[in-house]
Amino acid sequence: MPYQLPCKPRFFVLTIASALGFINAAFASGNSVPALTAPKLSGYTSESLAYDLVTFTGDSNANLAKATLNSDAPISAALLSAMRRLDTSSVTYRENVSPRMAASSDANGRVWLQALGHSGEMDRDYDPLKYSTQGLLMGADWQLSEYWHVGVMGGSSVTGQKSKELDGNLESWHLGAYALRQVGPTSLRLGATHNNHKGSSARRVNLPGFTDRPEGRYEAFSQQGFAELGYNLGRANVRIEPFASIGYQRYQRDSFTERGDRAALKVRGQSEDNFSSTFGLRLAKLNRLDNGMQLTPHLSAGWKHTYGEVYTETRQRLLLGGNDYSTYSAPLDRNKVMVDVGLDLKLSERNTLGMGLMGEMGSDSRSHGITGQWRMSF
Repeated sequence: MPYQLPCKPRFFVLTIASALGFINAAFASGNSVPALTAPKLSGYTSESLAYDLVTFTGDSNANLAKATLNSDAPISAALLSAMRRLDTSSVTYRENVSPRMAASSDANGRVWLQALGHSGEMDRDYDPLKYSTQGLLMGADWQLSEYWHVGVMGGSSVTGQKSKELDGNLESWHLGAYALRQVGPTSLRLGATHNNHKGSSARRVNLPGFTDRPEGRYEAFSQQGFAELGYNLGRANVRIEPFASIGYQRYQRDSFTERGDRAALKVRGQSEDNFSSTFGLRLAKLNRLDNGMQLTPHLSAGWKHTYGEVYTETRQRLLLGGNDYSTYSAPLDRNKVMVDVGLDLKLSERNTLGMGLMGEMGSDSRSHGITGQWRMSF
């Protein structure tokens, strides 16, 4: 039977390189770490050997960036959702005429509140990293002119991260701004967010004759921006909108020092950025109920492509001494399928409730979430 690698070929090579760098650093430190410098290989399978190599390299630190960016994804989605559902003061319903949006109002401003529940998994073959985010966002927007609306957003979220080798927690604050330009059936949506993160992590190192649980605290920042262009092909109360967008995201983490025994690490600062494009289709249909309320189901599906380097490199070294070495994250998904389905209920002229389900599926990660939103126009 041919030998099967315990993980994807490139990631396996990166893992072994990281482990060799770590062992070299252990030797260079001049401190005796028997479990590292003379590992007991008898009885090891290829899978357990690869797993133990990665746990004592501290490779989970390289995945902090991707886990953080994934937790930020619902924030940009909330800005887009606010603009897509924006009530426009100058819209009137006429048969056989494409409406700008799926609902109308005489108001020229809104406040909205959105609750987030989002979870996912980063597939690292031997030990997936799972994360879960809960948060609350608040926003307000108003009409500047016949064609322009602008808005601001703020909020906070908490993300838990867990795998066999890591327990992590991330507390985040979010600020954002957005702008919508509508001319007839054409919509241009612009948005940007700044996110401040305070994180903590606790790694598990369990080797023959050696155990440790290094803990670290760090600060990080991330920014995201996007521009989306859509064209409504629908008529009357039906919206059929193909759309295309470009996006940018950036992550920066300060250096930090773990507290622990001989496996504690000095982790260098890290930064990365990438661009993406998304193409998709959005559908919505407004239904007028007998009691005067309006019910609007909507569905969106898209394909997202990420450009540039998909692996994240983190430089670190043993706190006891030795040379720096690199660890590598699970890769970002080059391509993703994105689905969003929801239902809006307009209770009165001023108040609307909404609920949505979203999912993102790629070759190396999957995520899903639920949102609840209340909007009041004025």
